[in-house]
Amino acid sequence: MISLIKNVYRQAVKYAEKIRARRVGYIARKISDSRSPLECFYTLQVNRFMSAKNLWGALSYLENKRDPAYDFIVKNKKNIINIELRCLIRMRELLSSPSPASAEELNEFIVFYKLRKGSLKIESEFRRLLIALIAKKLTSTEAYEAFARAGLMDKITIHQVLKILHKASIEKQCSIFYSLKEQYSKEMNPAAIVKVNFWESRISDYVELRYEDIEENFCQLKKSLSKEYGIHLRPLFNAIPENKNILDFQVNENKYLKIKSELRKAIIKRECYSFVRLNDGEGYGFPNNALPCAFDMERQELHWWGEALPSALREKIQKDFRLSLSQHDLVGIPSVFRFIDELSINRDYSIFNNALLCRLFTLCHGYLKAYDGKAYITEGQINLYLFDRDYIARLSGLAQRVVFISGAKKEYLQRVFSELQHATYIELPTHRLLKQEKFSYSEAAKPLPYVYEDYIEQIKGLAGPGVVFFISAGFIGKIFAAEVAKNGGVALDVGQSLMNIVANHDDA
Repeated sequence: MISLIKNVYRQAVKYAEKIRARRVGYIARKISDSRSPLECFYTLQVNRFMSAKNLWGALSYLENKRDPAYDFIVKNKKNIINIELRCLIRMRELLSSPSPASAEELNEFIVFYKLRKGSLKIESEFRRLLIALIAKKLTSTEAYEAFARAGLMDKITIHQVLKILHKASIEKQCSIFYSLKEQYSKEMNPAAIVKVNFWESRISDYVELRYEDIEENFCQLKKSLSKEYGIHLRPLFNAIPENKNILDFQVNENKYLKIKSELRKAIIKRECYSFVRLNDGEGYGFPNNALPCAFDMERQELHWWGEALPSALREKIQKDFRLSLSQHDLVGIPSVFRFIDELSINRDYSIFNNALLCRLFTLCHGYLKAYDGKAYITEGQINLYLFDRDYIARLSGLAQRVVFISGAKKEYLQRVFSELQHATYIELPTHRLLKQEKFSYSEAAKPLPYVYEDYIEQIKGLAGPGVVFFISAGFIGKIFAAEVAKNGGVALDVGQSLMNIVANHDDA
């Protein structure tokens, strides 16, 4: 009888969720199709029969669809009456931005949560976003303190604990790392242990794990991702010549120093050189990849440029990208370290049911199948460890001339690198998600794919021996890097690191 009641209850909940999803979809389409999305949203919020939960659901629906109506509402969020909704929108906005969140603003969210706890209409979502924001925007030490101050220590999941452990390992915060590890070690399953052991090997002088050991531990897990990695990617990684393999720089300091030495040598000797990083988005360049999962090309275009491209333009950009690959001397790609970081400790994600994993596999498989053994291979997210403001300035000091190519406004970059009197700045149409940033160049009439060939002509005119290009231009930036090297210059794909540096500068 009890099991019957439980089953009826589950079915009732499922049915209610289905009805709500339809209602949310209807509200979202109504906002999207209206002449003025903001006016429509305002009308809906003052309707006493409209719940805040459904309005938030509609906004989430629009955001997932990359609907311009969502961006317009976010831009005008001050007109939103409901304070809870306004906070939720702002927290989500901060999570997608490279800019730091101010201590004041974060404190406001914490105070609001503590005061309204128990009476918030969308409390679980508010708590989830607040925890995510603290984990992402604060250092591991600050996050630990903020969780305690917000009364959230008993609310953070093992997933959030792992995020802070990951951050502590990067920041070399041993006390935070070992304190959290000791507190939560009993809650860690085999997948979590593989993660923590890898991160510990980066900060401890007493724990030494070779790349091969870490990879083997990952492959031994009873996870679909581990199995698929072993089948589709491990043989390709094993085929990389030993003298070209620098994938293990995170656990081998000599390899890290070798990379820095290579970059320095290329600049001093006035050699042509190209360093690029290929991550999940670059799987876009391999549309005919043989893997059994499908890369969503249109979704990637909407994410980057805000619109789906005509098929002829898409094919041309993809072809130019593939032709550029032979020009690069140092290439970063996702290694087993990235797959360990992305590994879910509870769910059994696979390339068939997780779009990010599919994109990562598509990139690795596509690139390594075409790899000719000439370029050095390192980790795809090395820019986050390698390039800070001072290192870029030091490399610039070795160059005859410096060129920055990015979606950042010239005046902001000039303030960040005020000592560089020999620098030229090329402003690009920026990434869709960065358009609202104060420091972003957003005056371009068309997205980058429509005008990238004009920039190639500029690059050809500026590149040459002794000229170093710092590039932050996403997928098309790899094509730019190849052009720099072809014309005798040094191309360094600093990527998101450059935008983070600008975003964290006082003027931004």
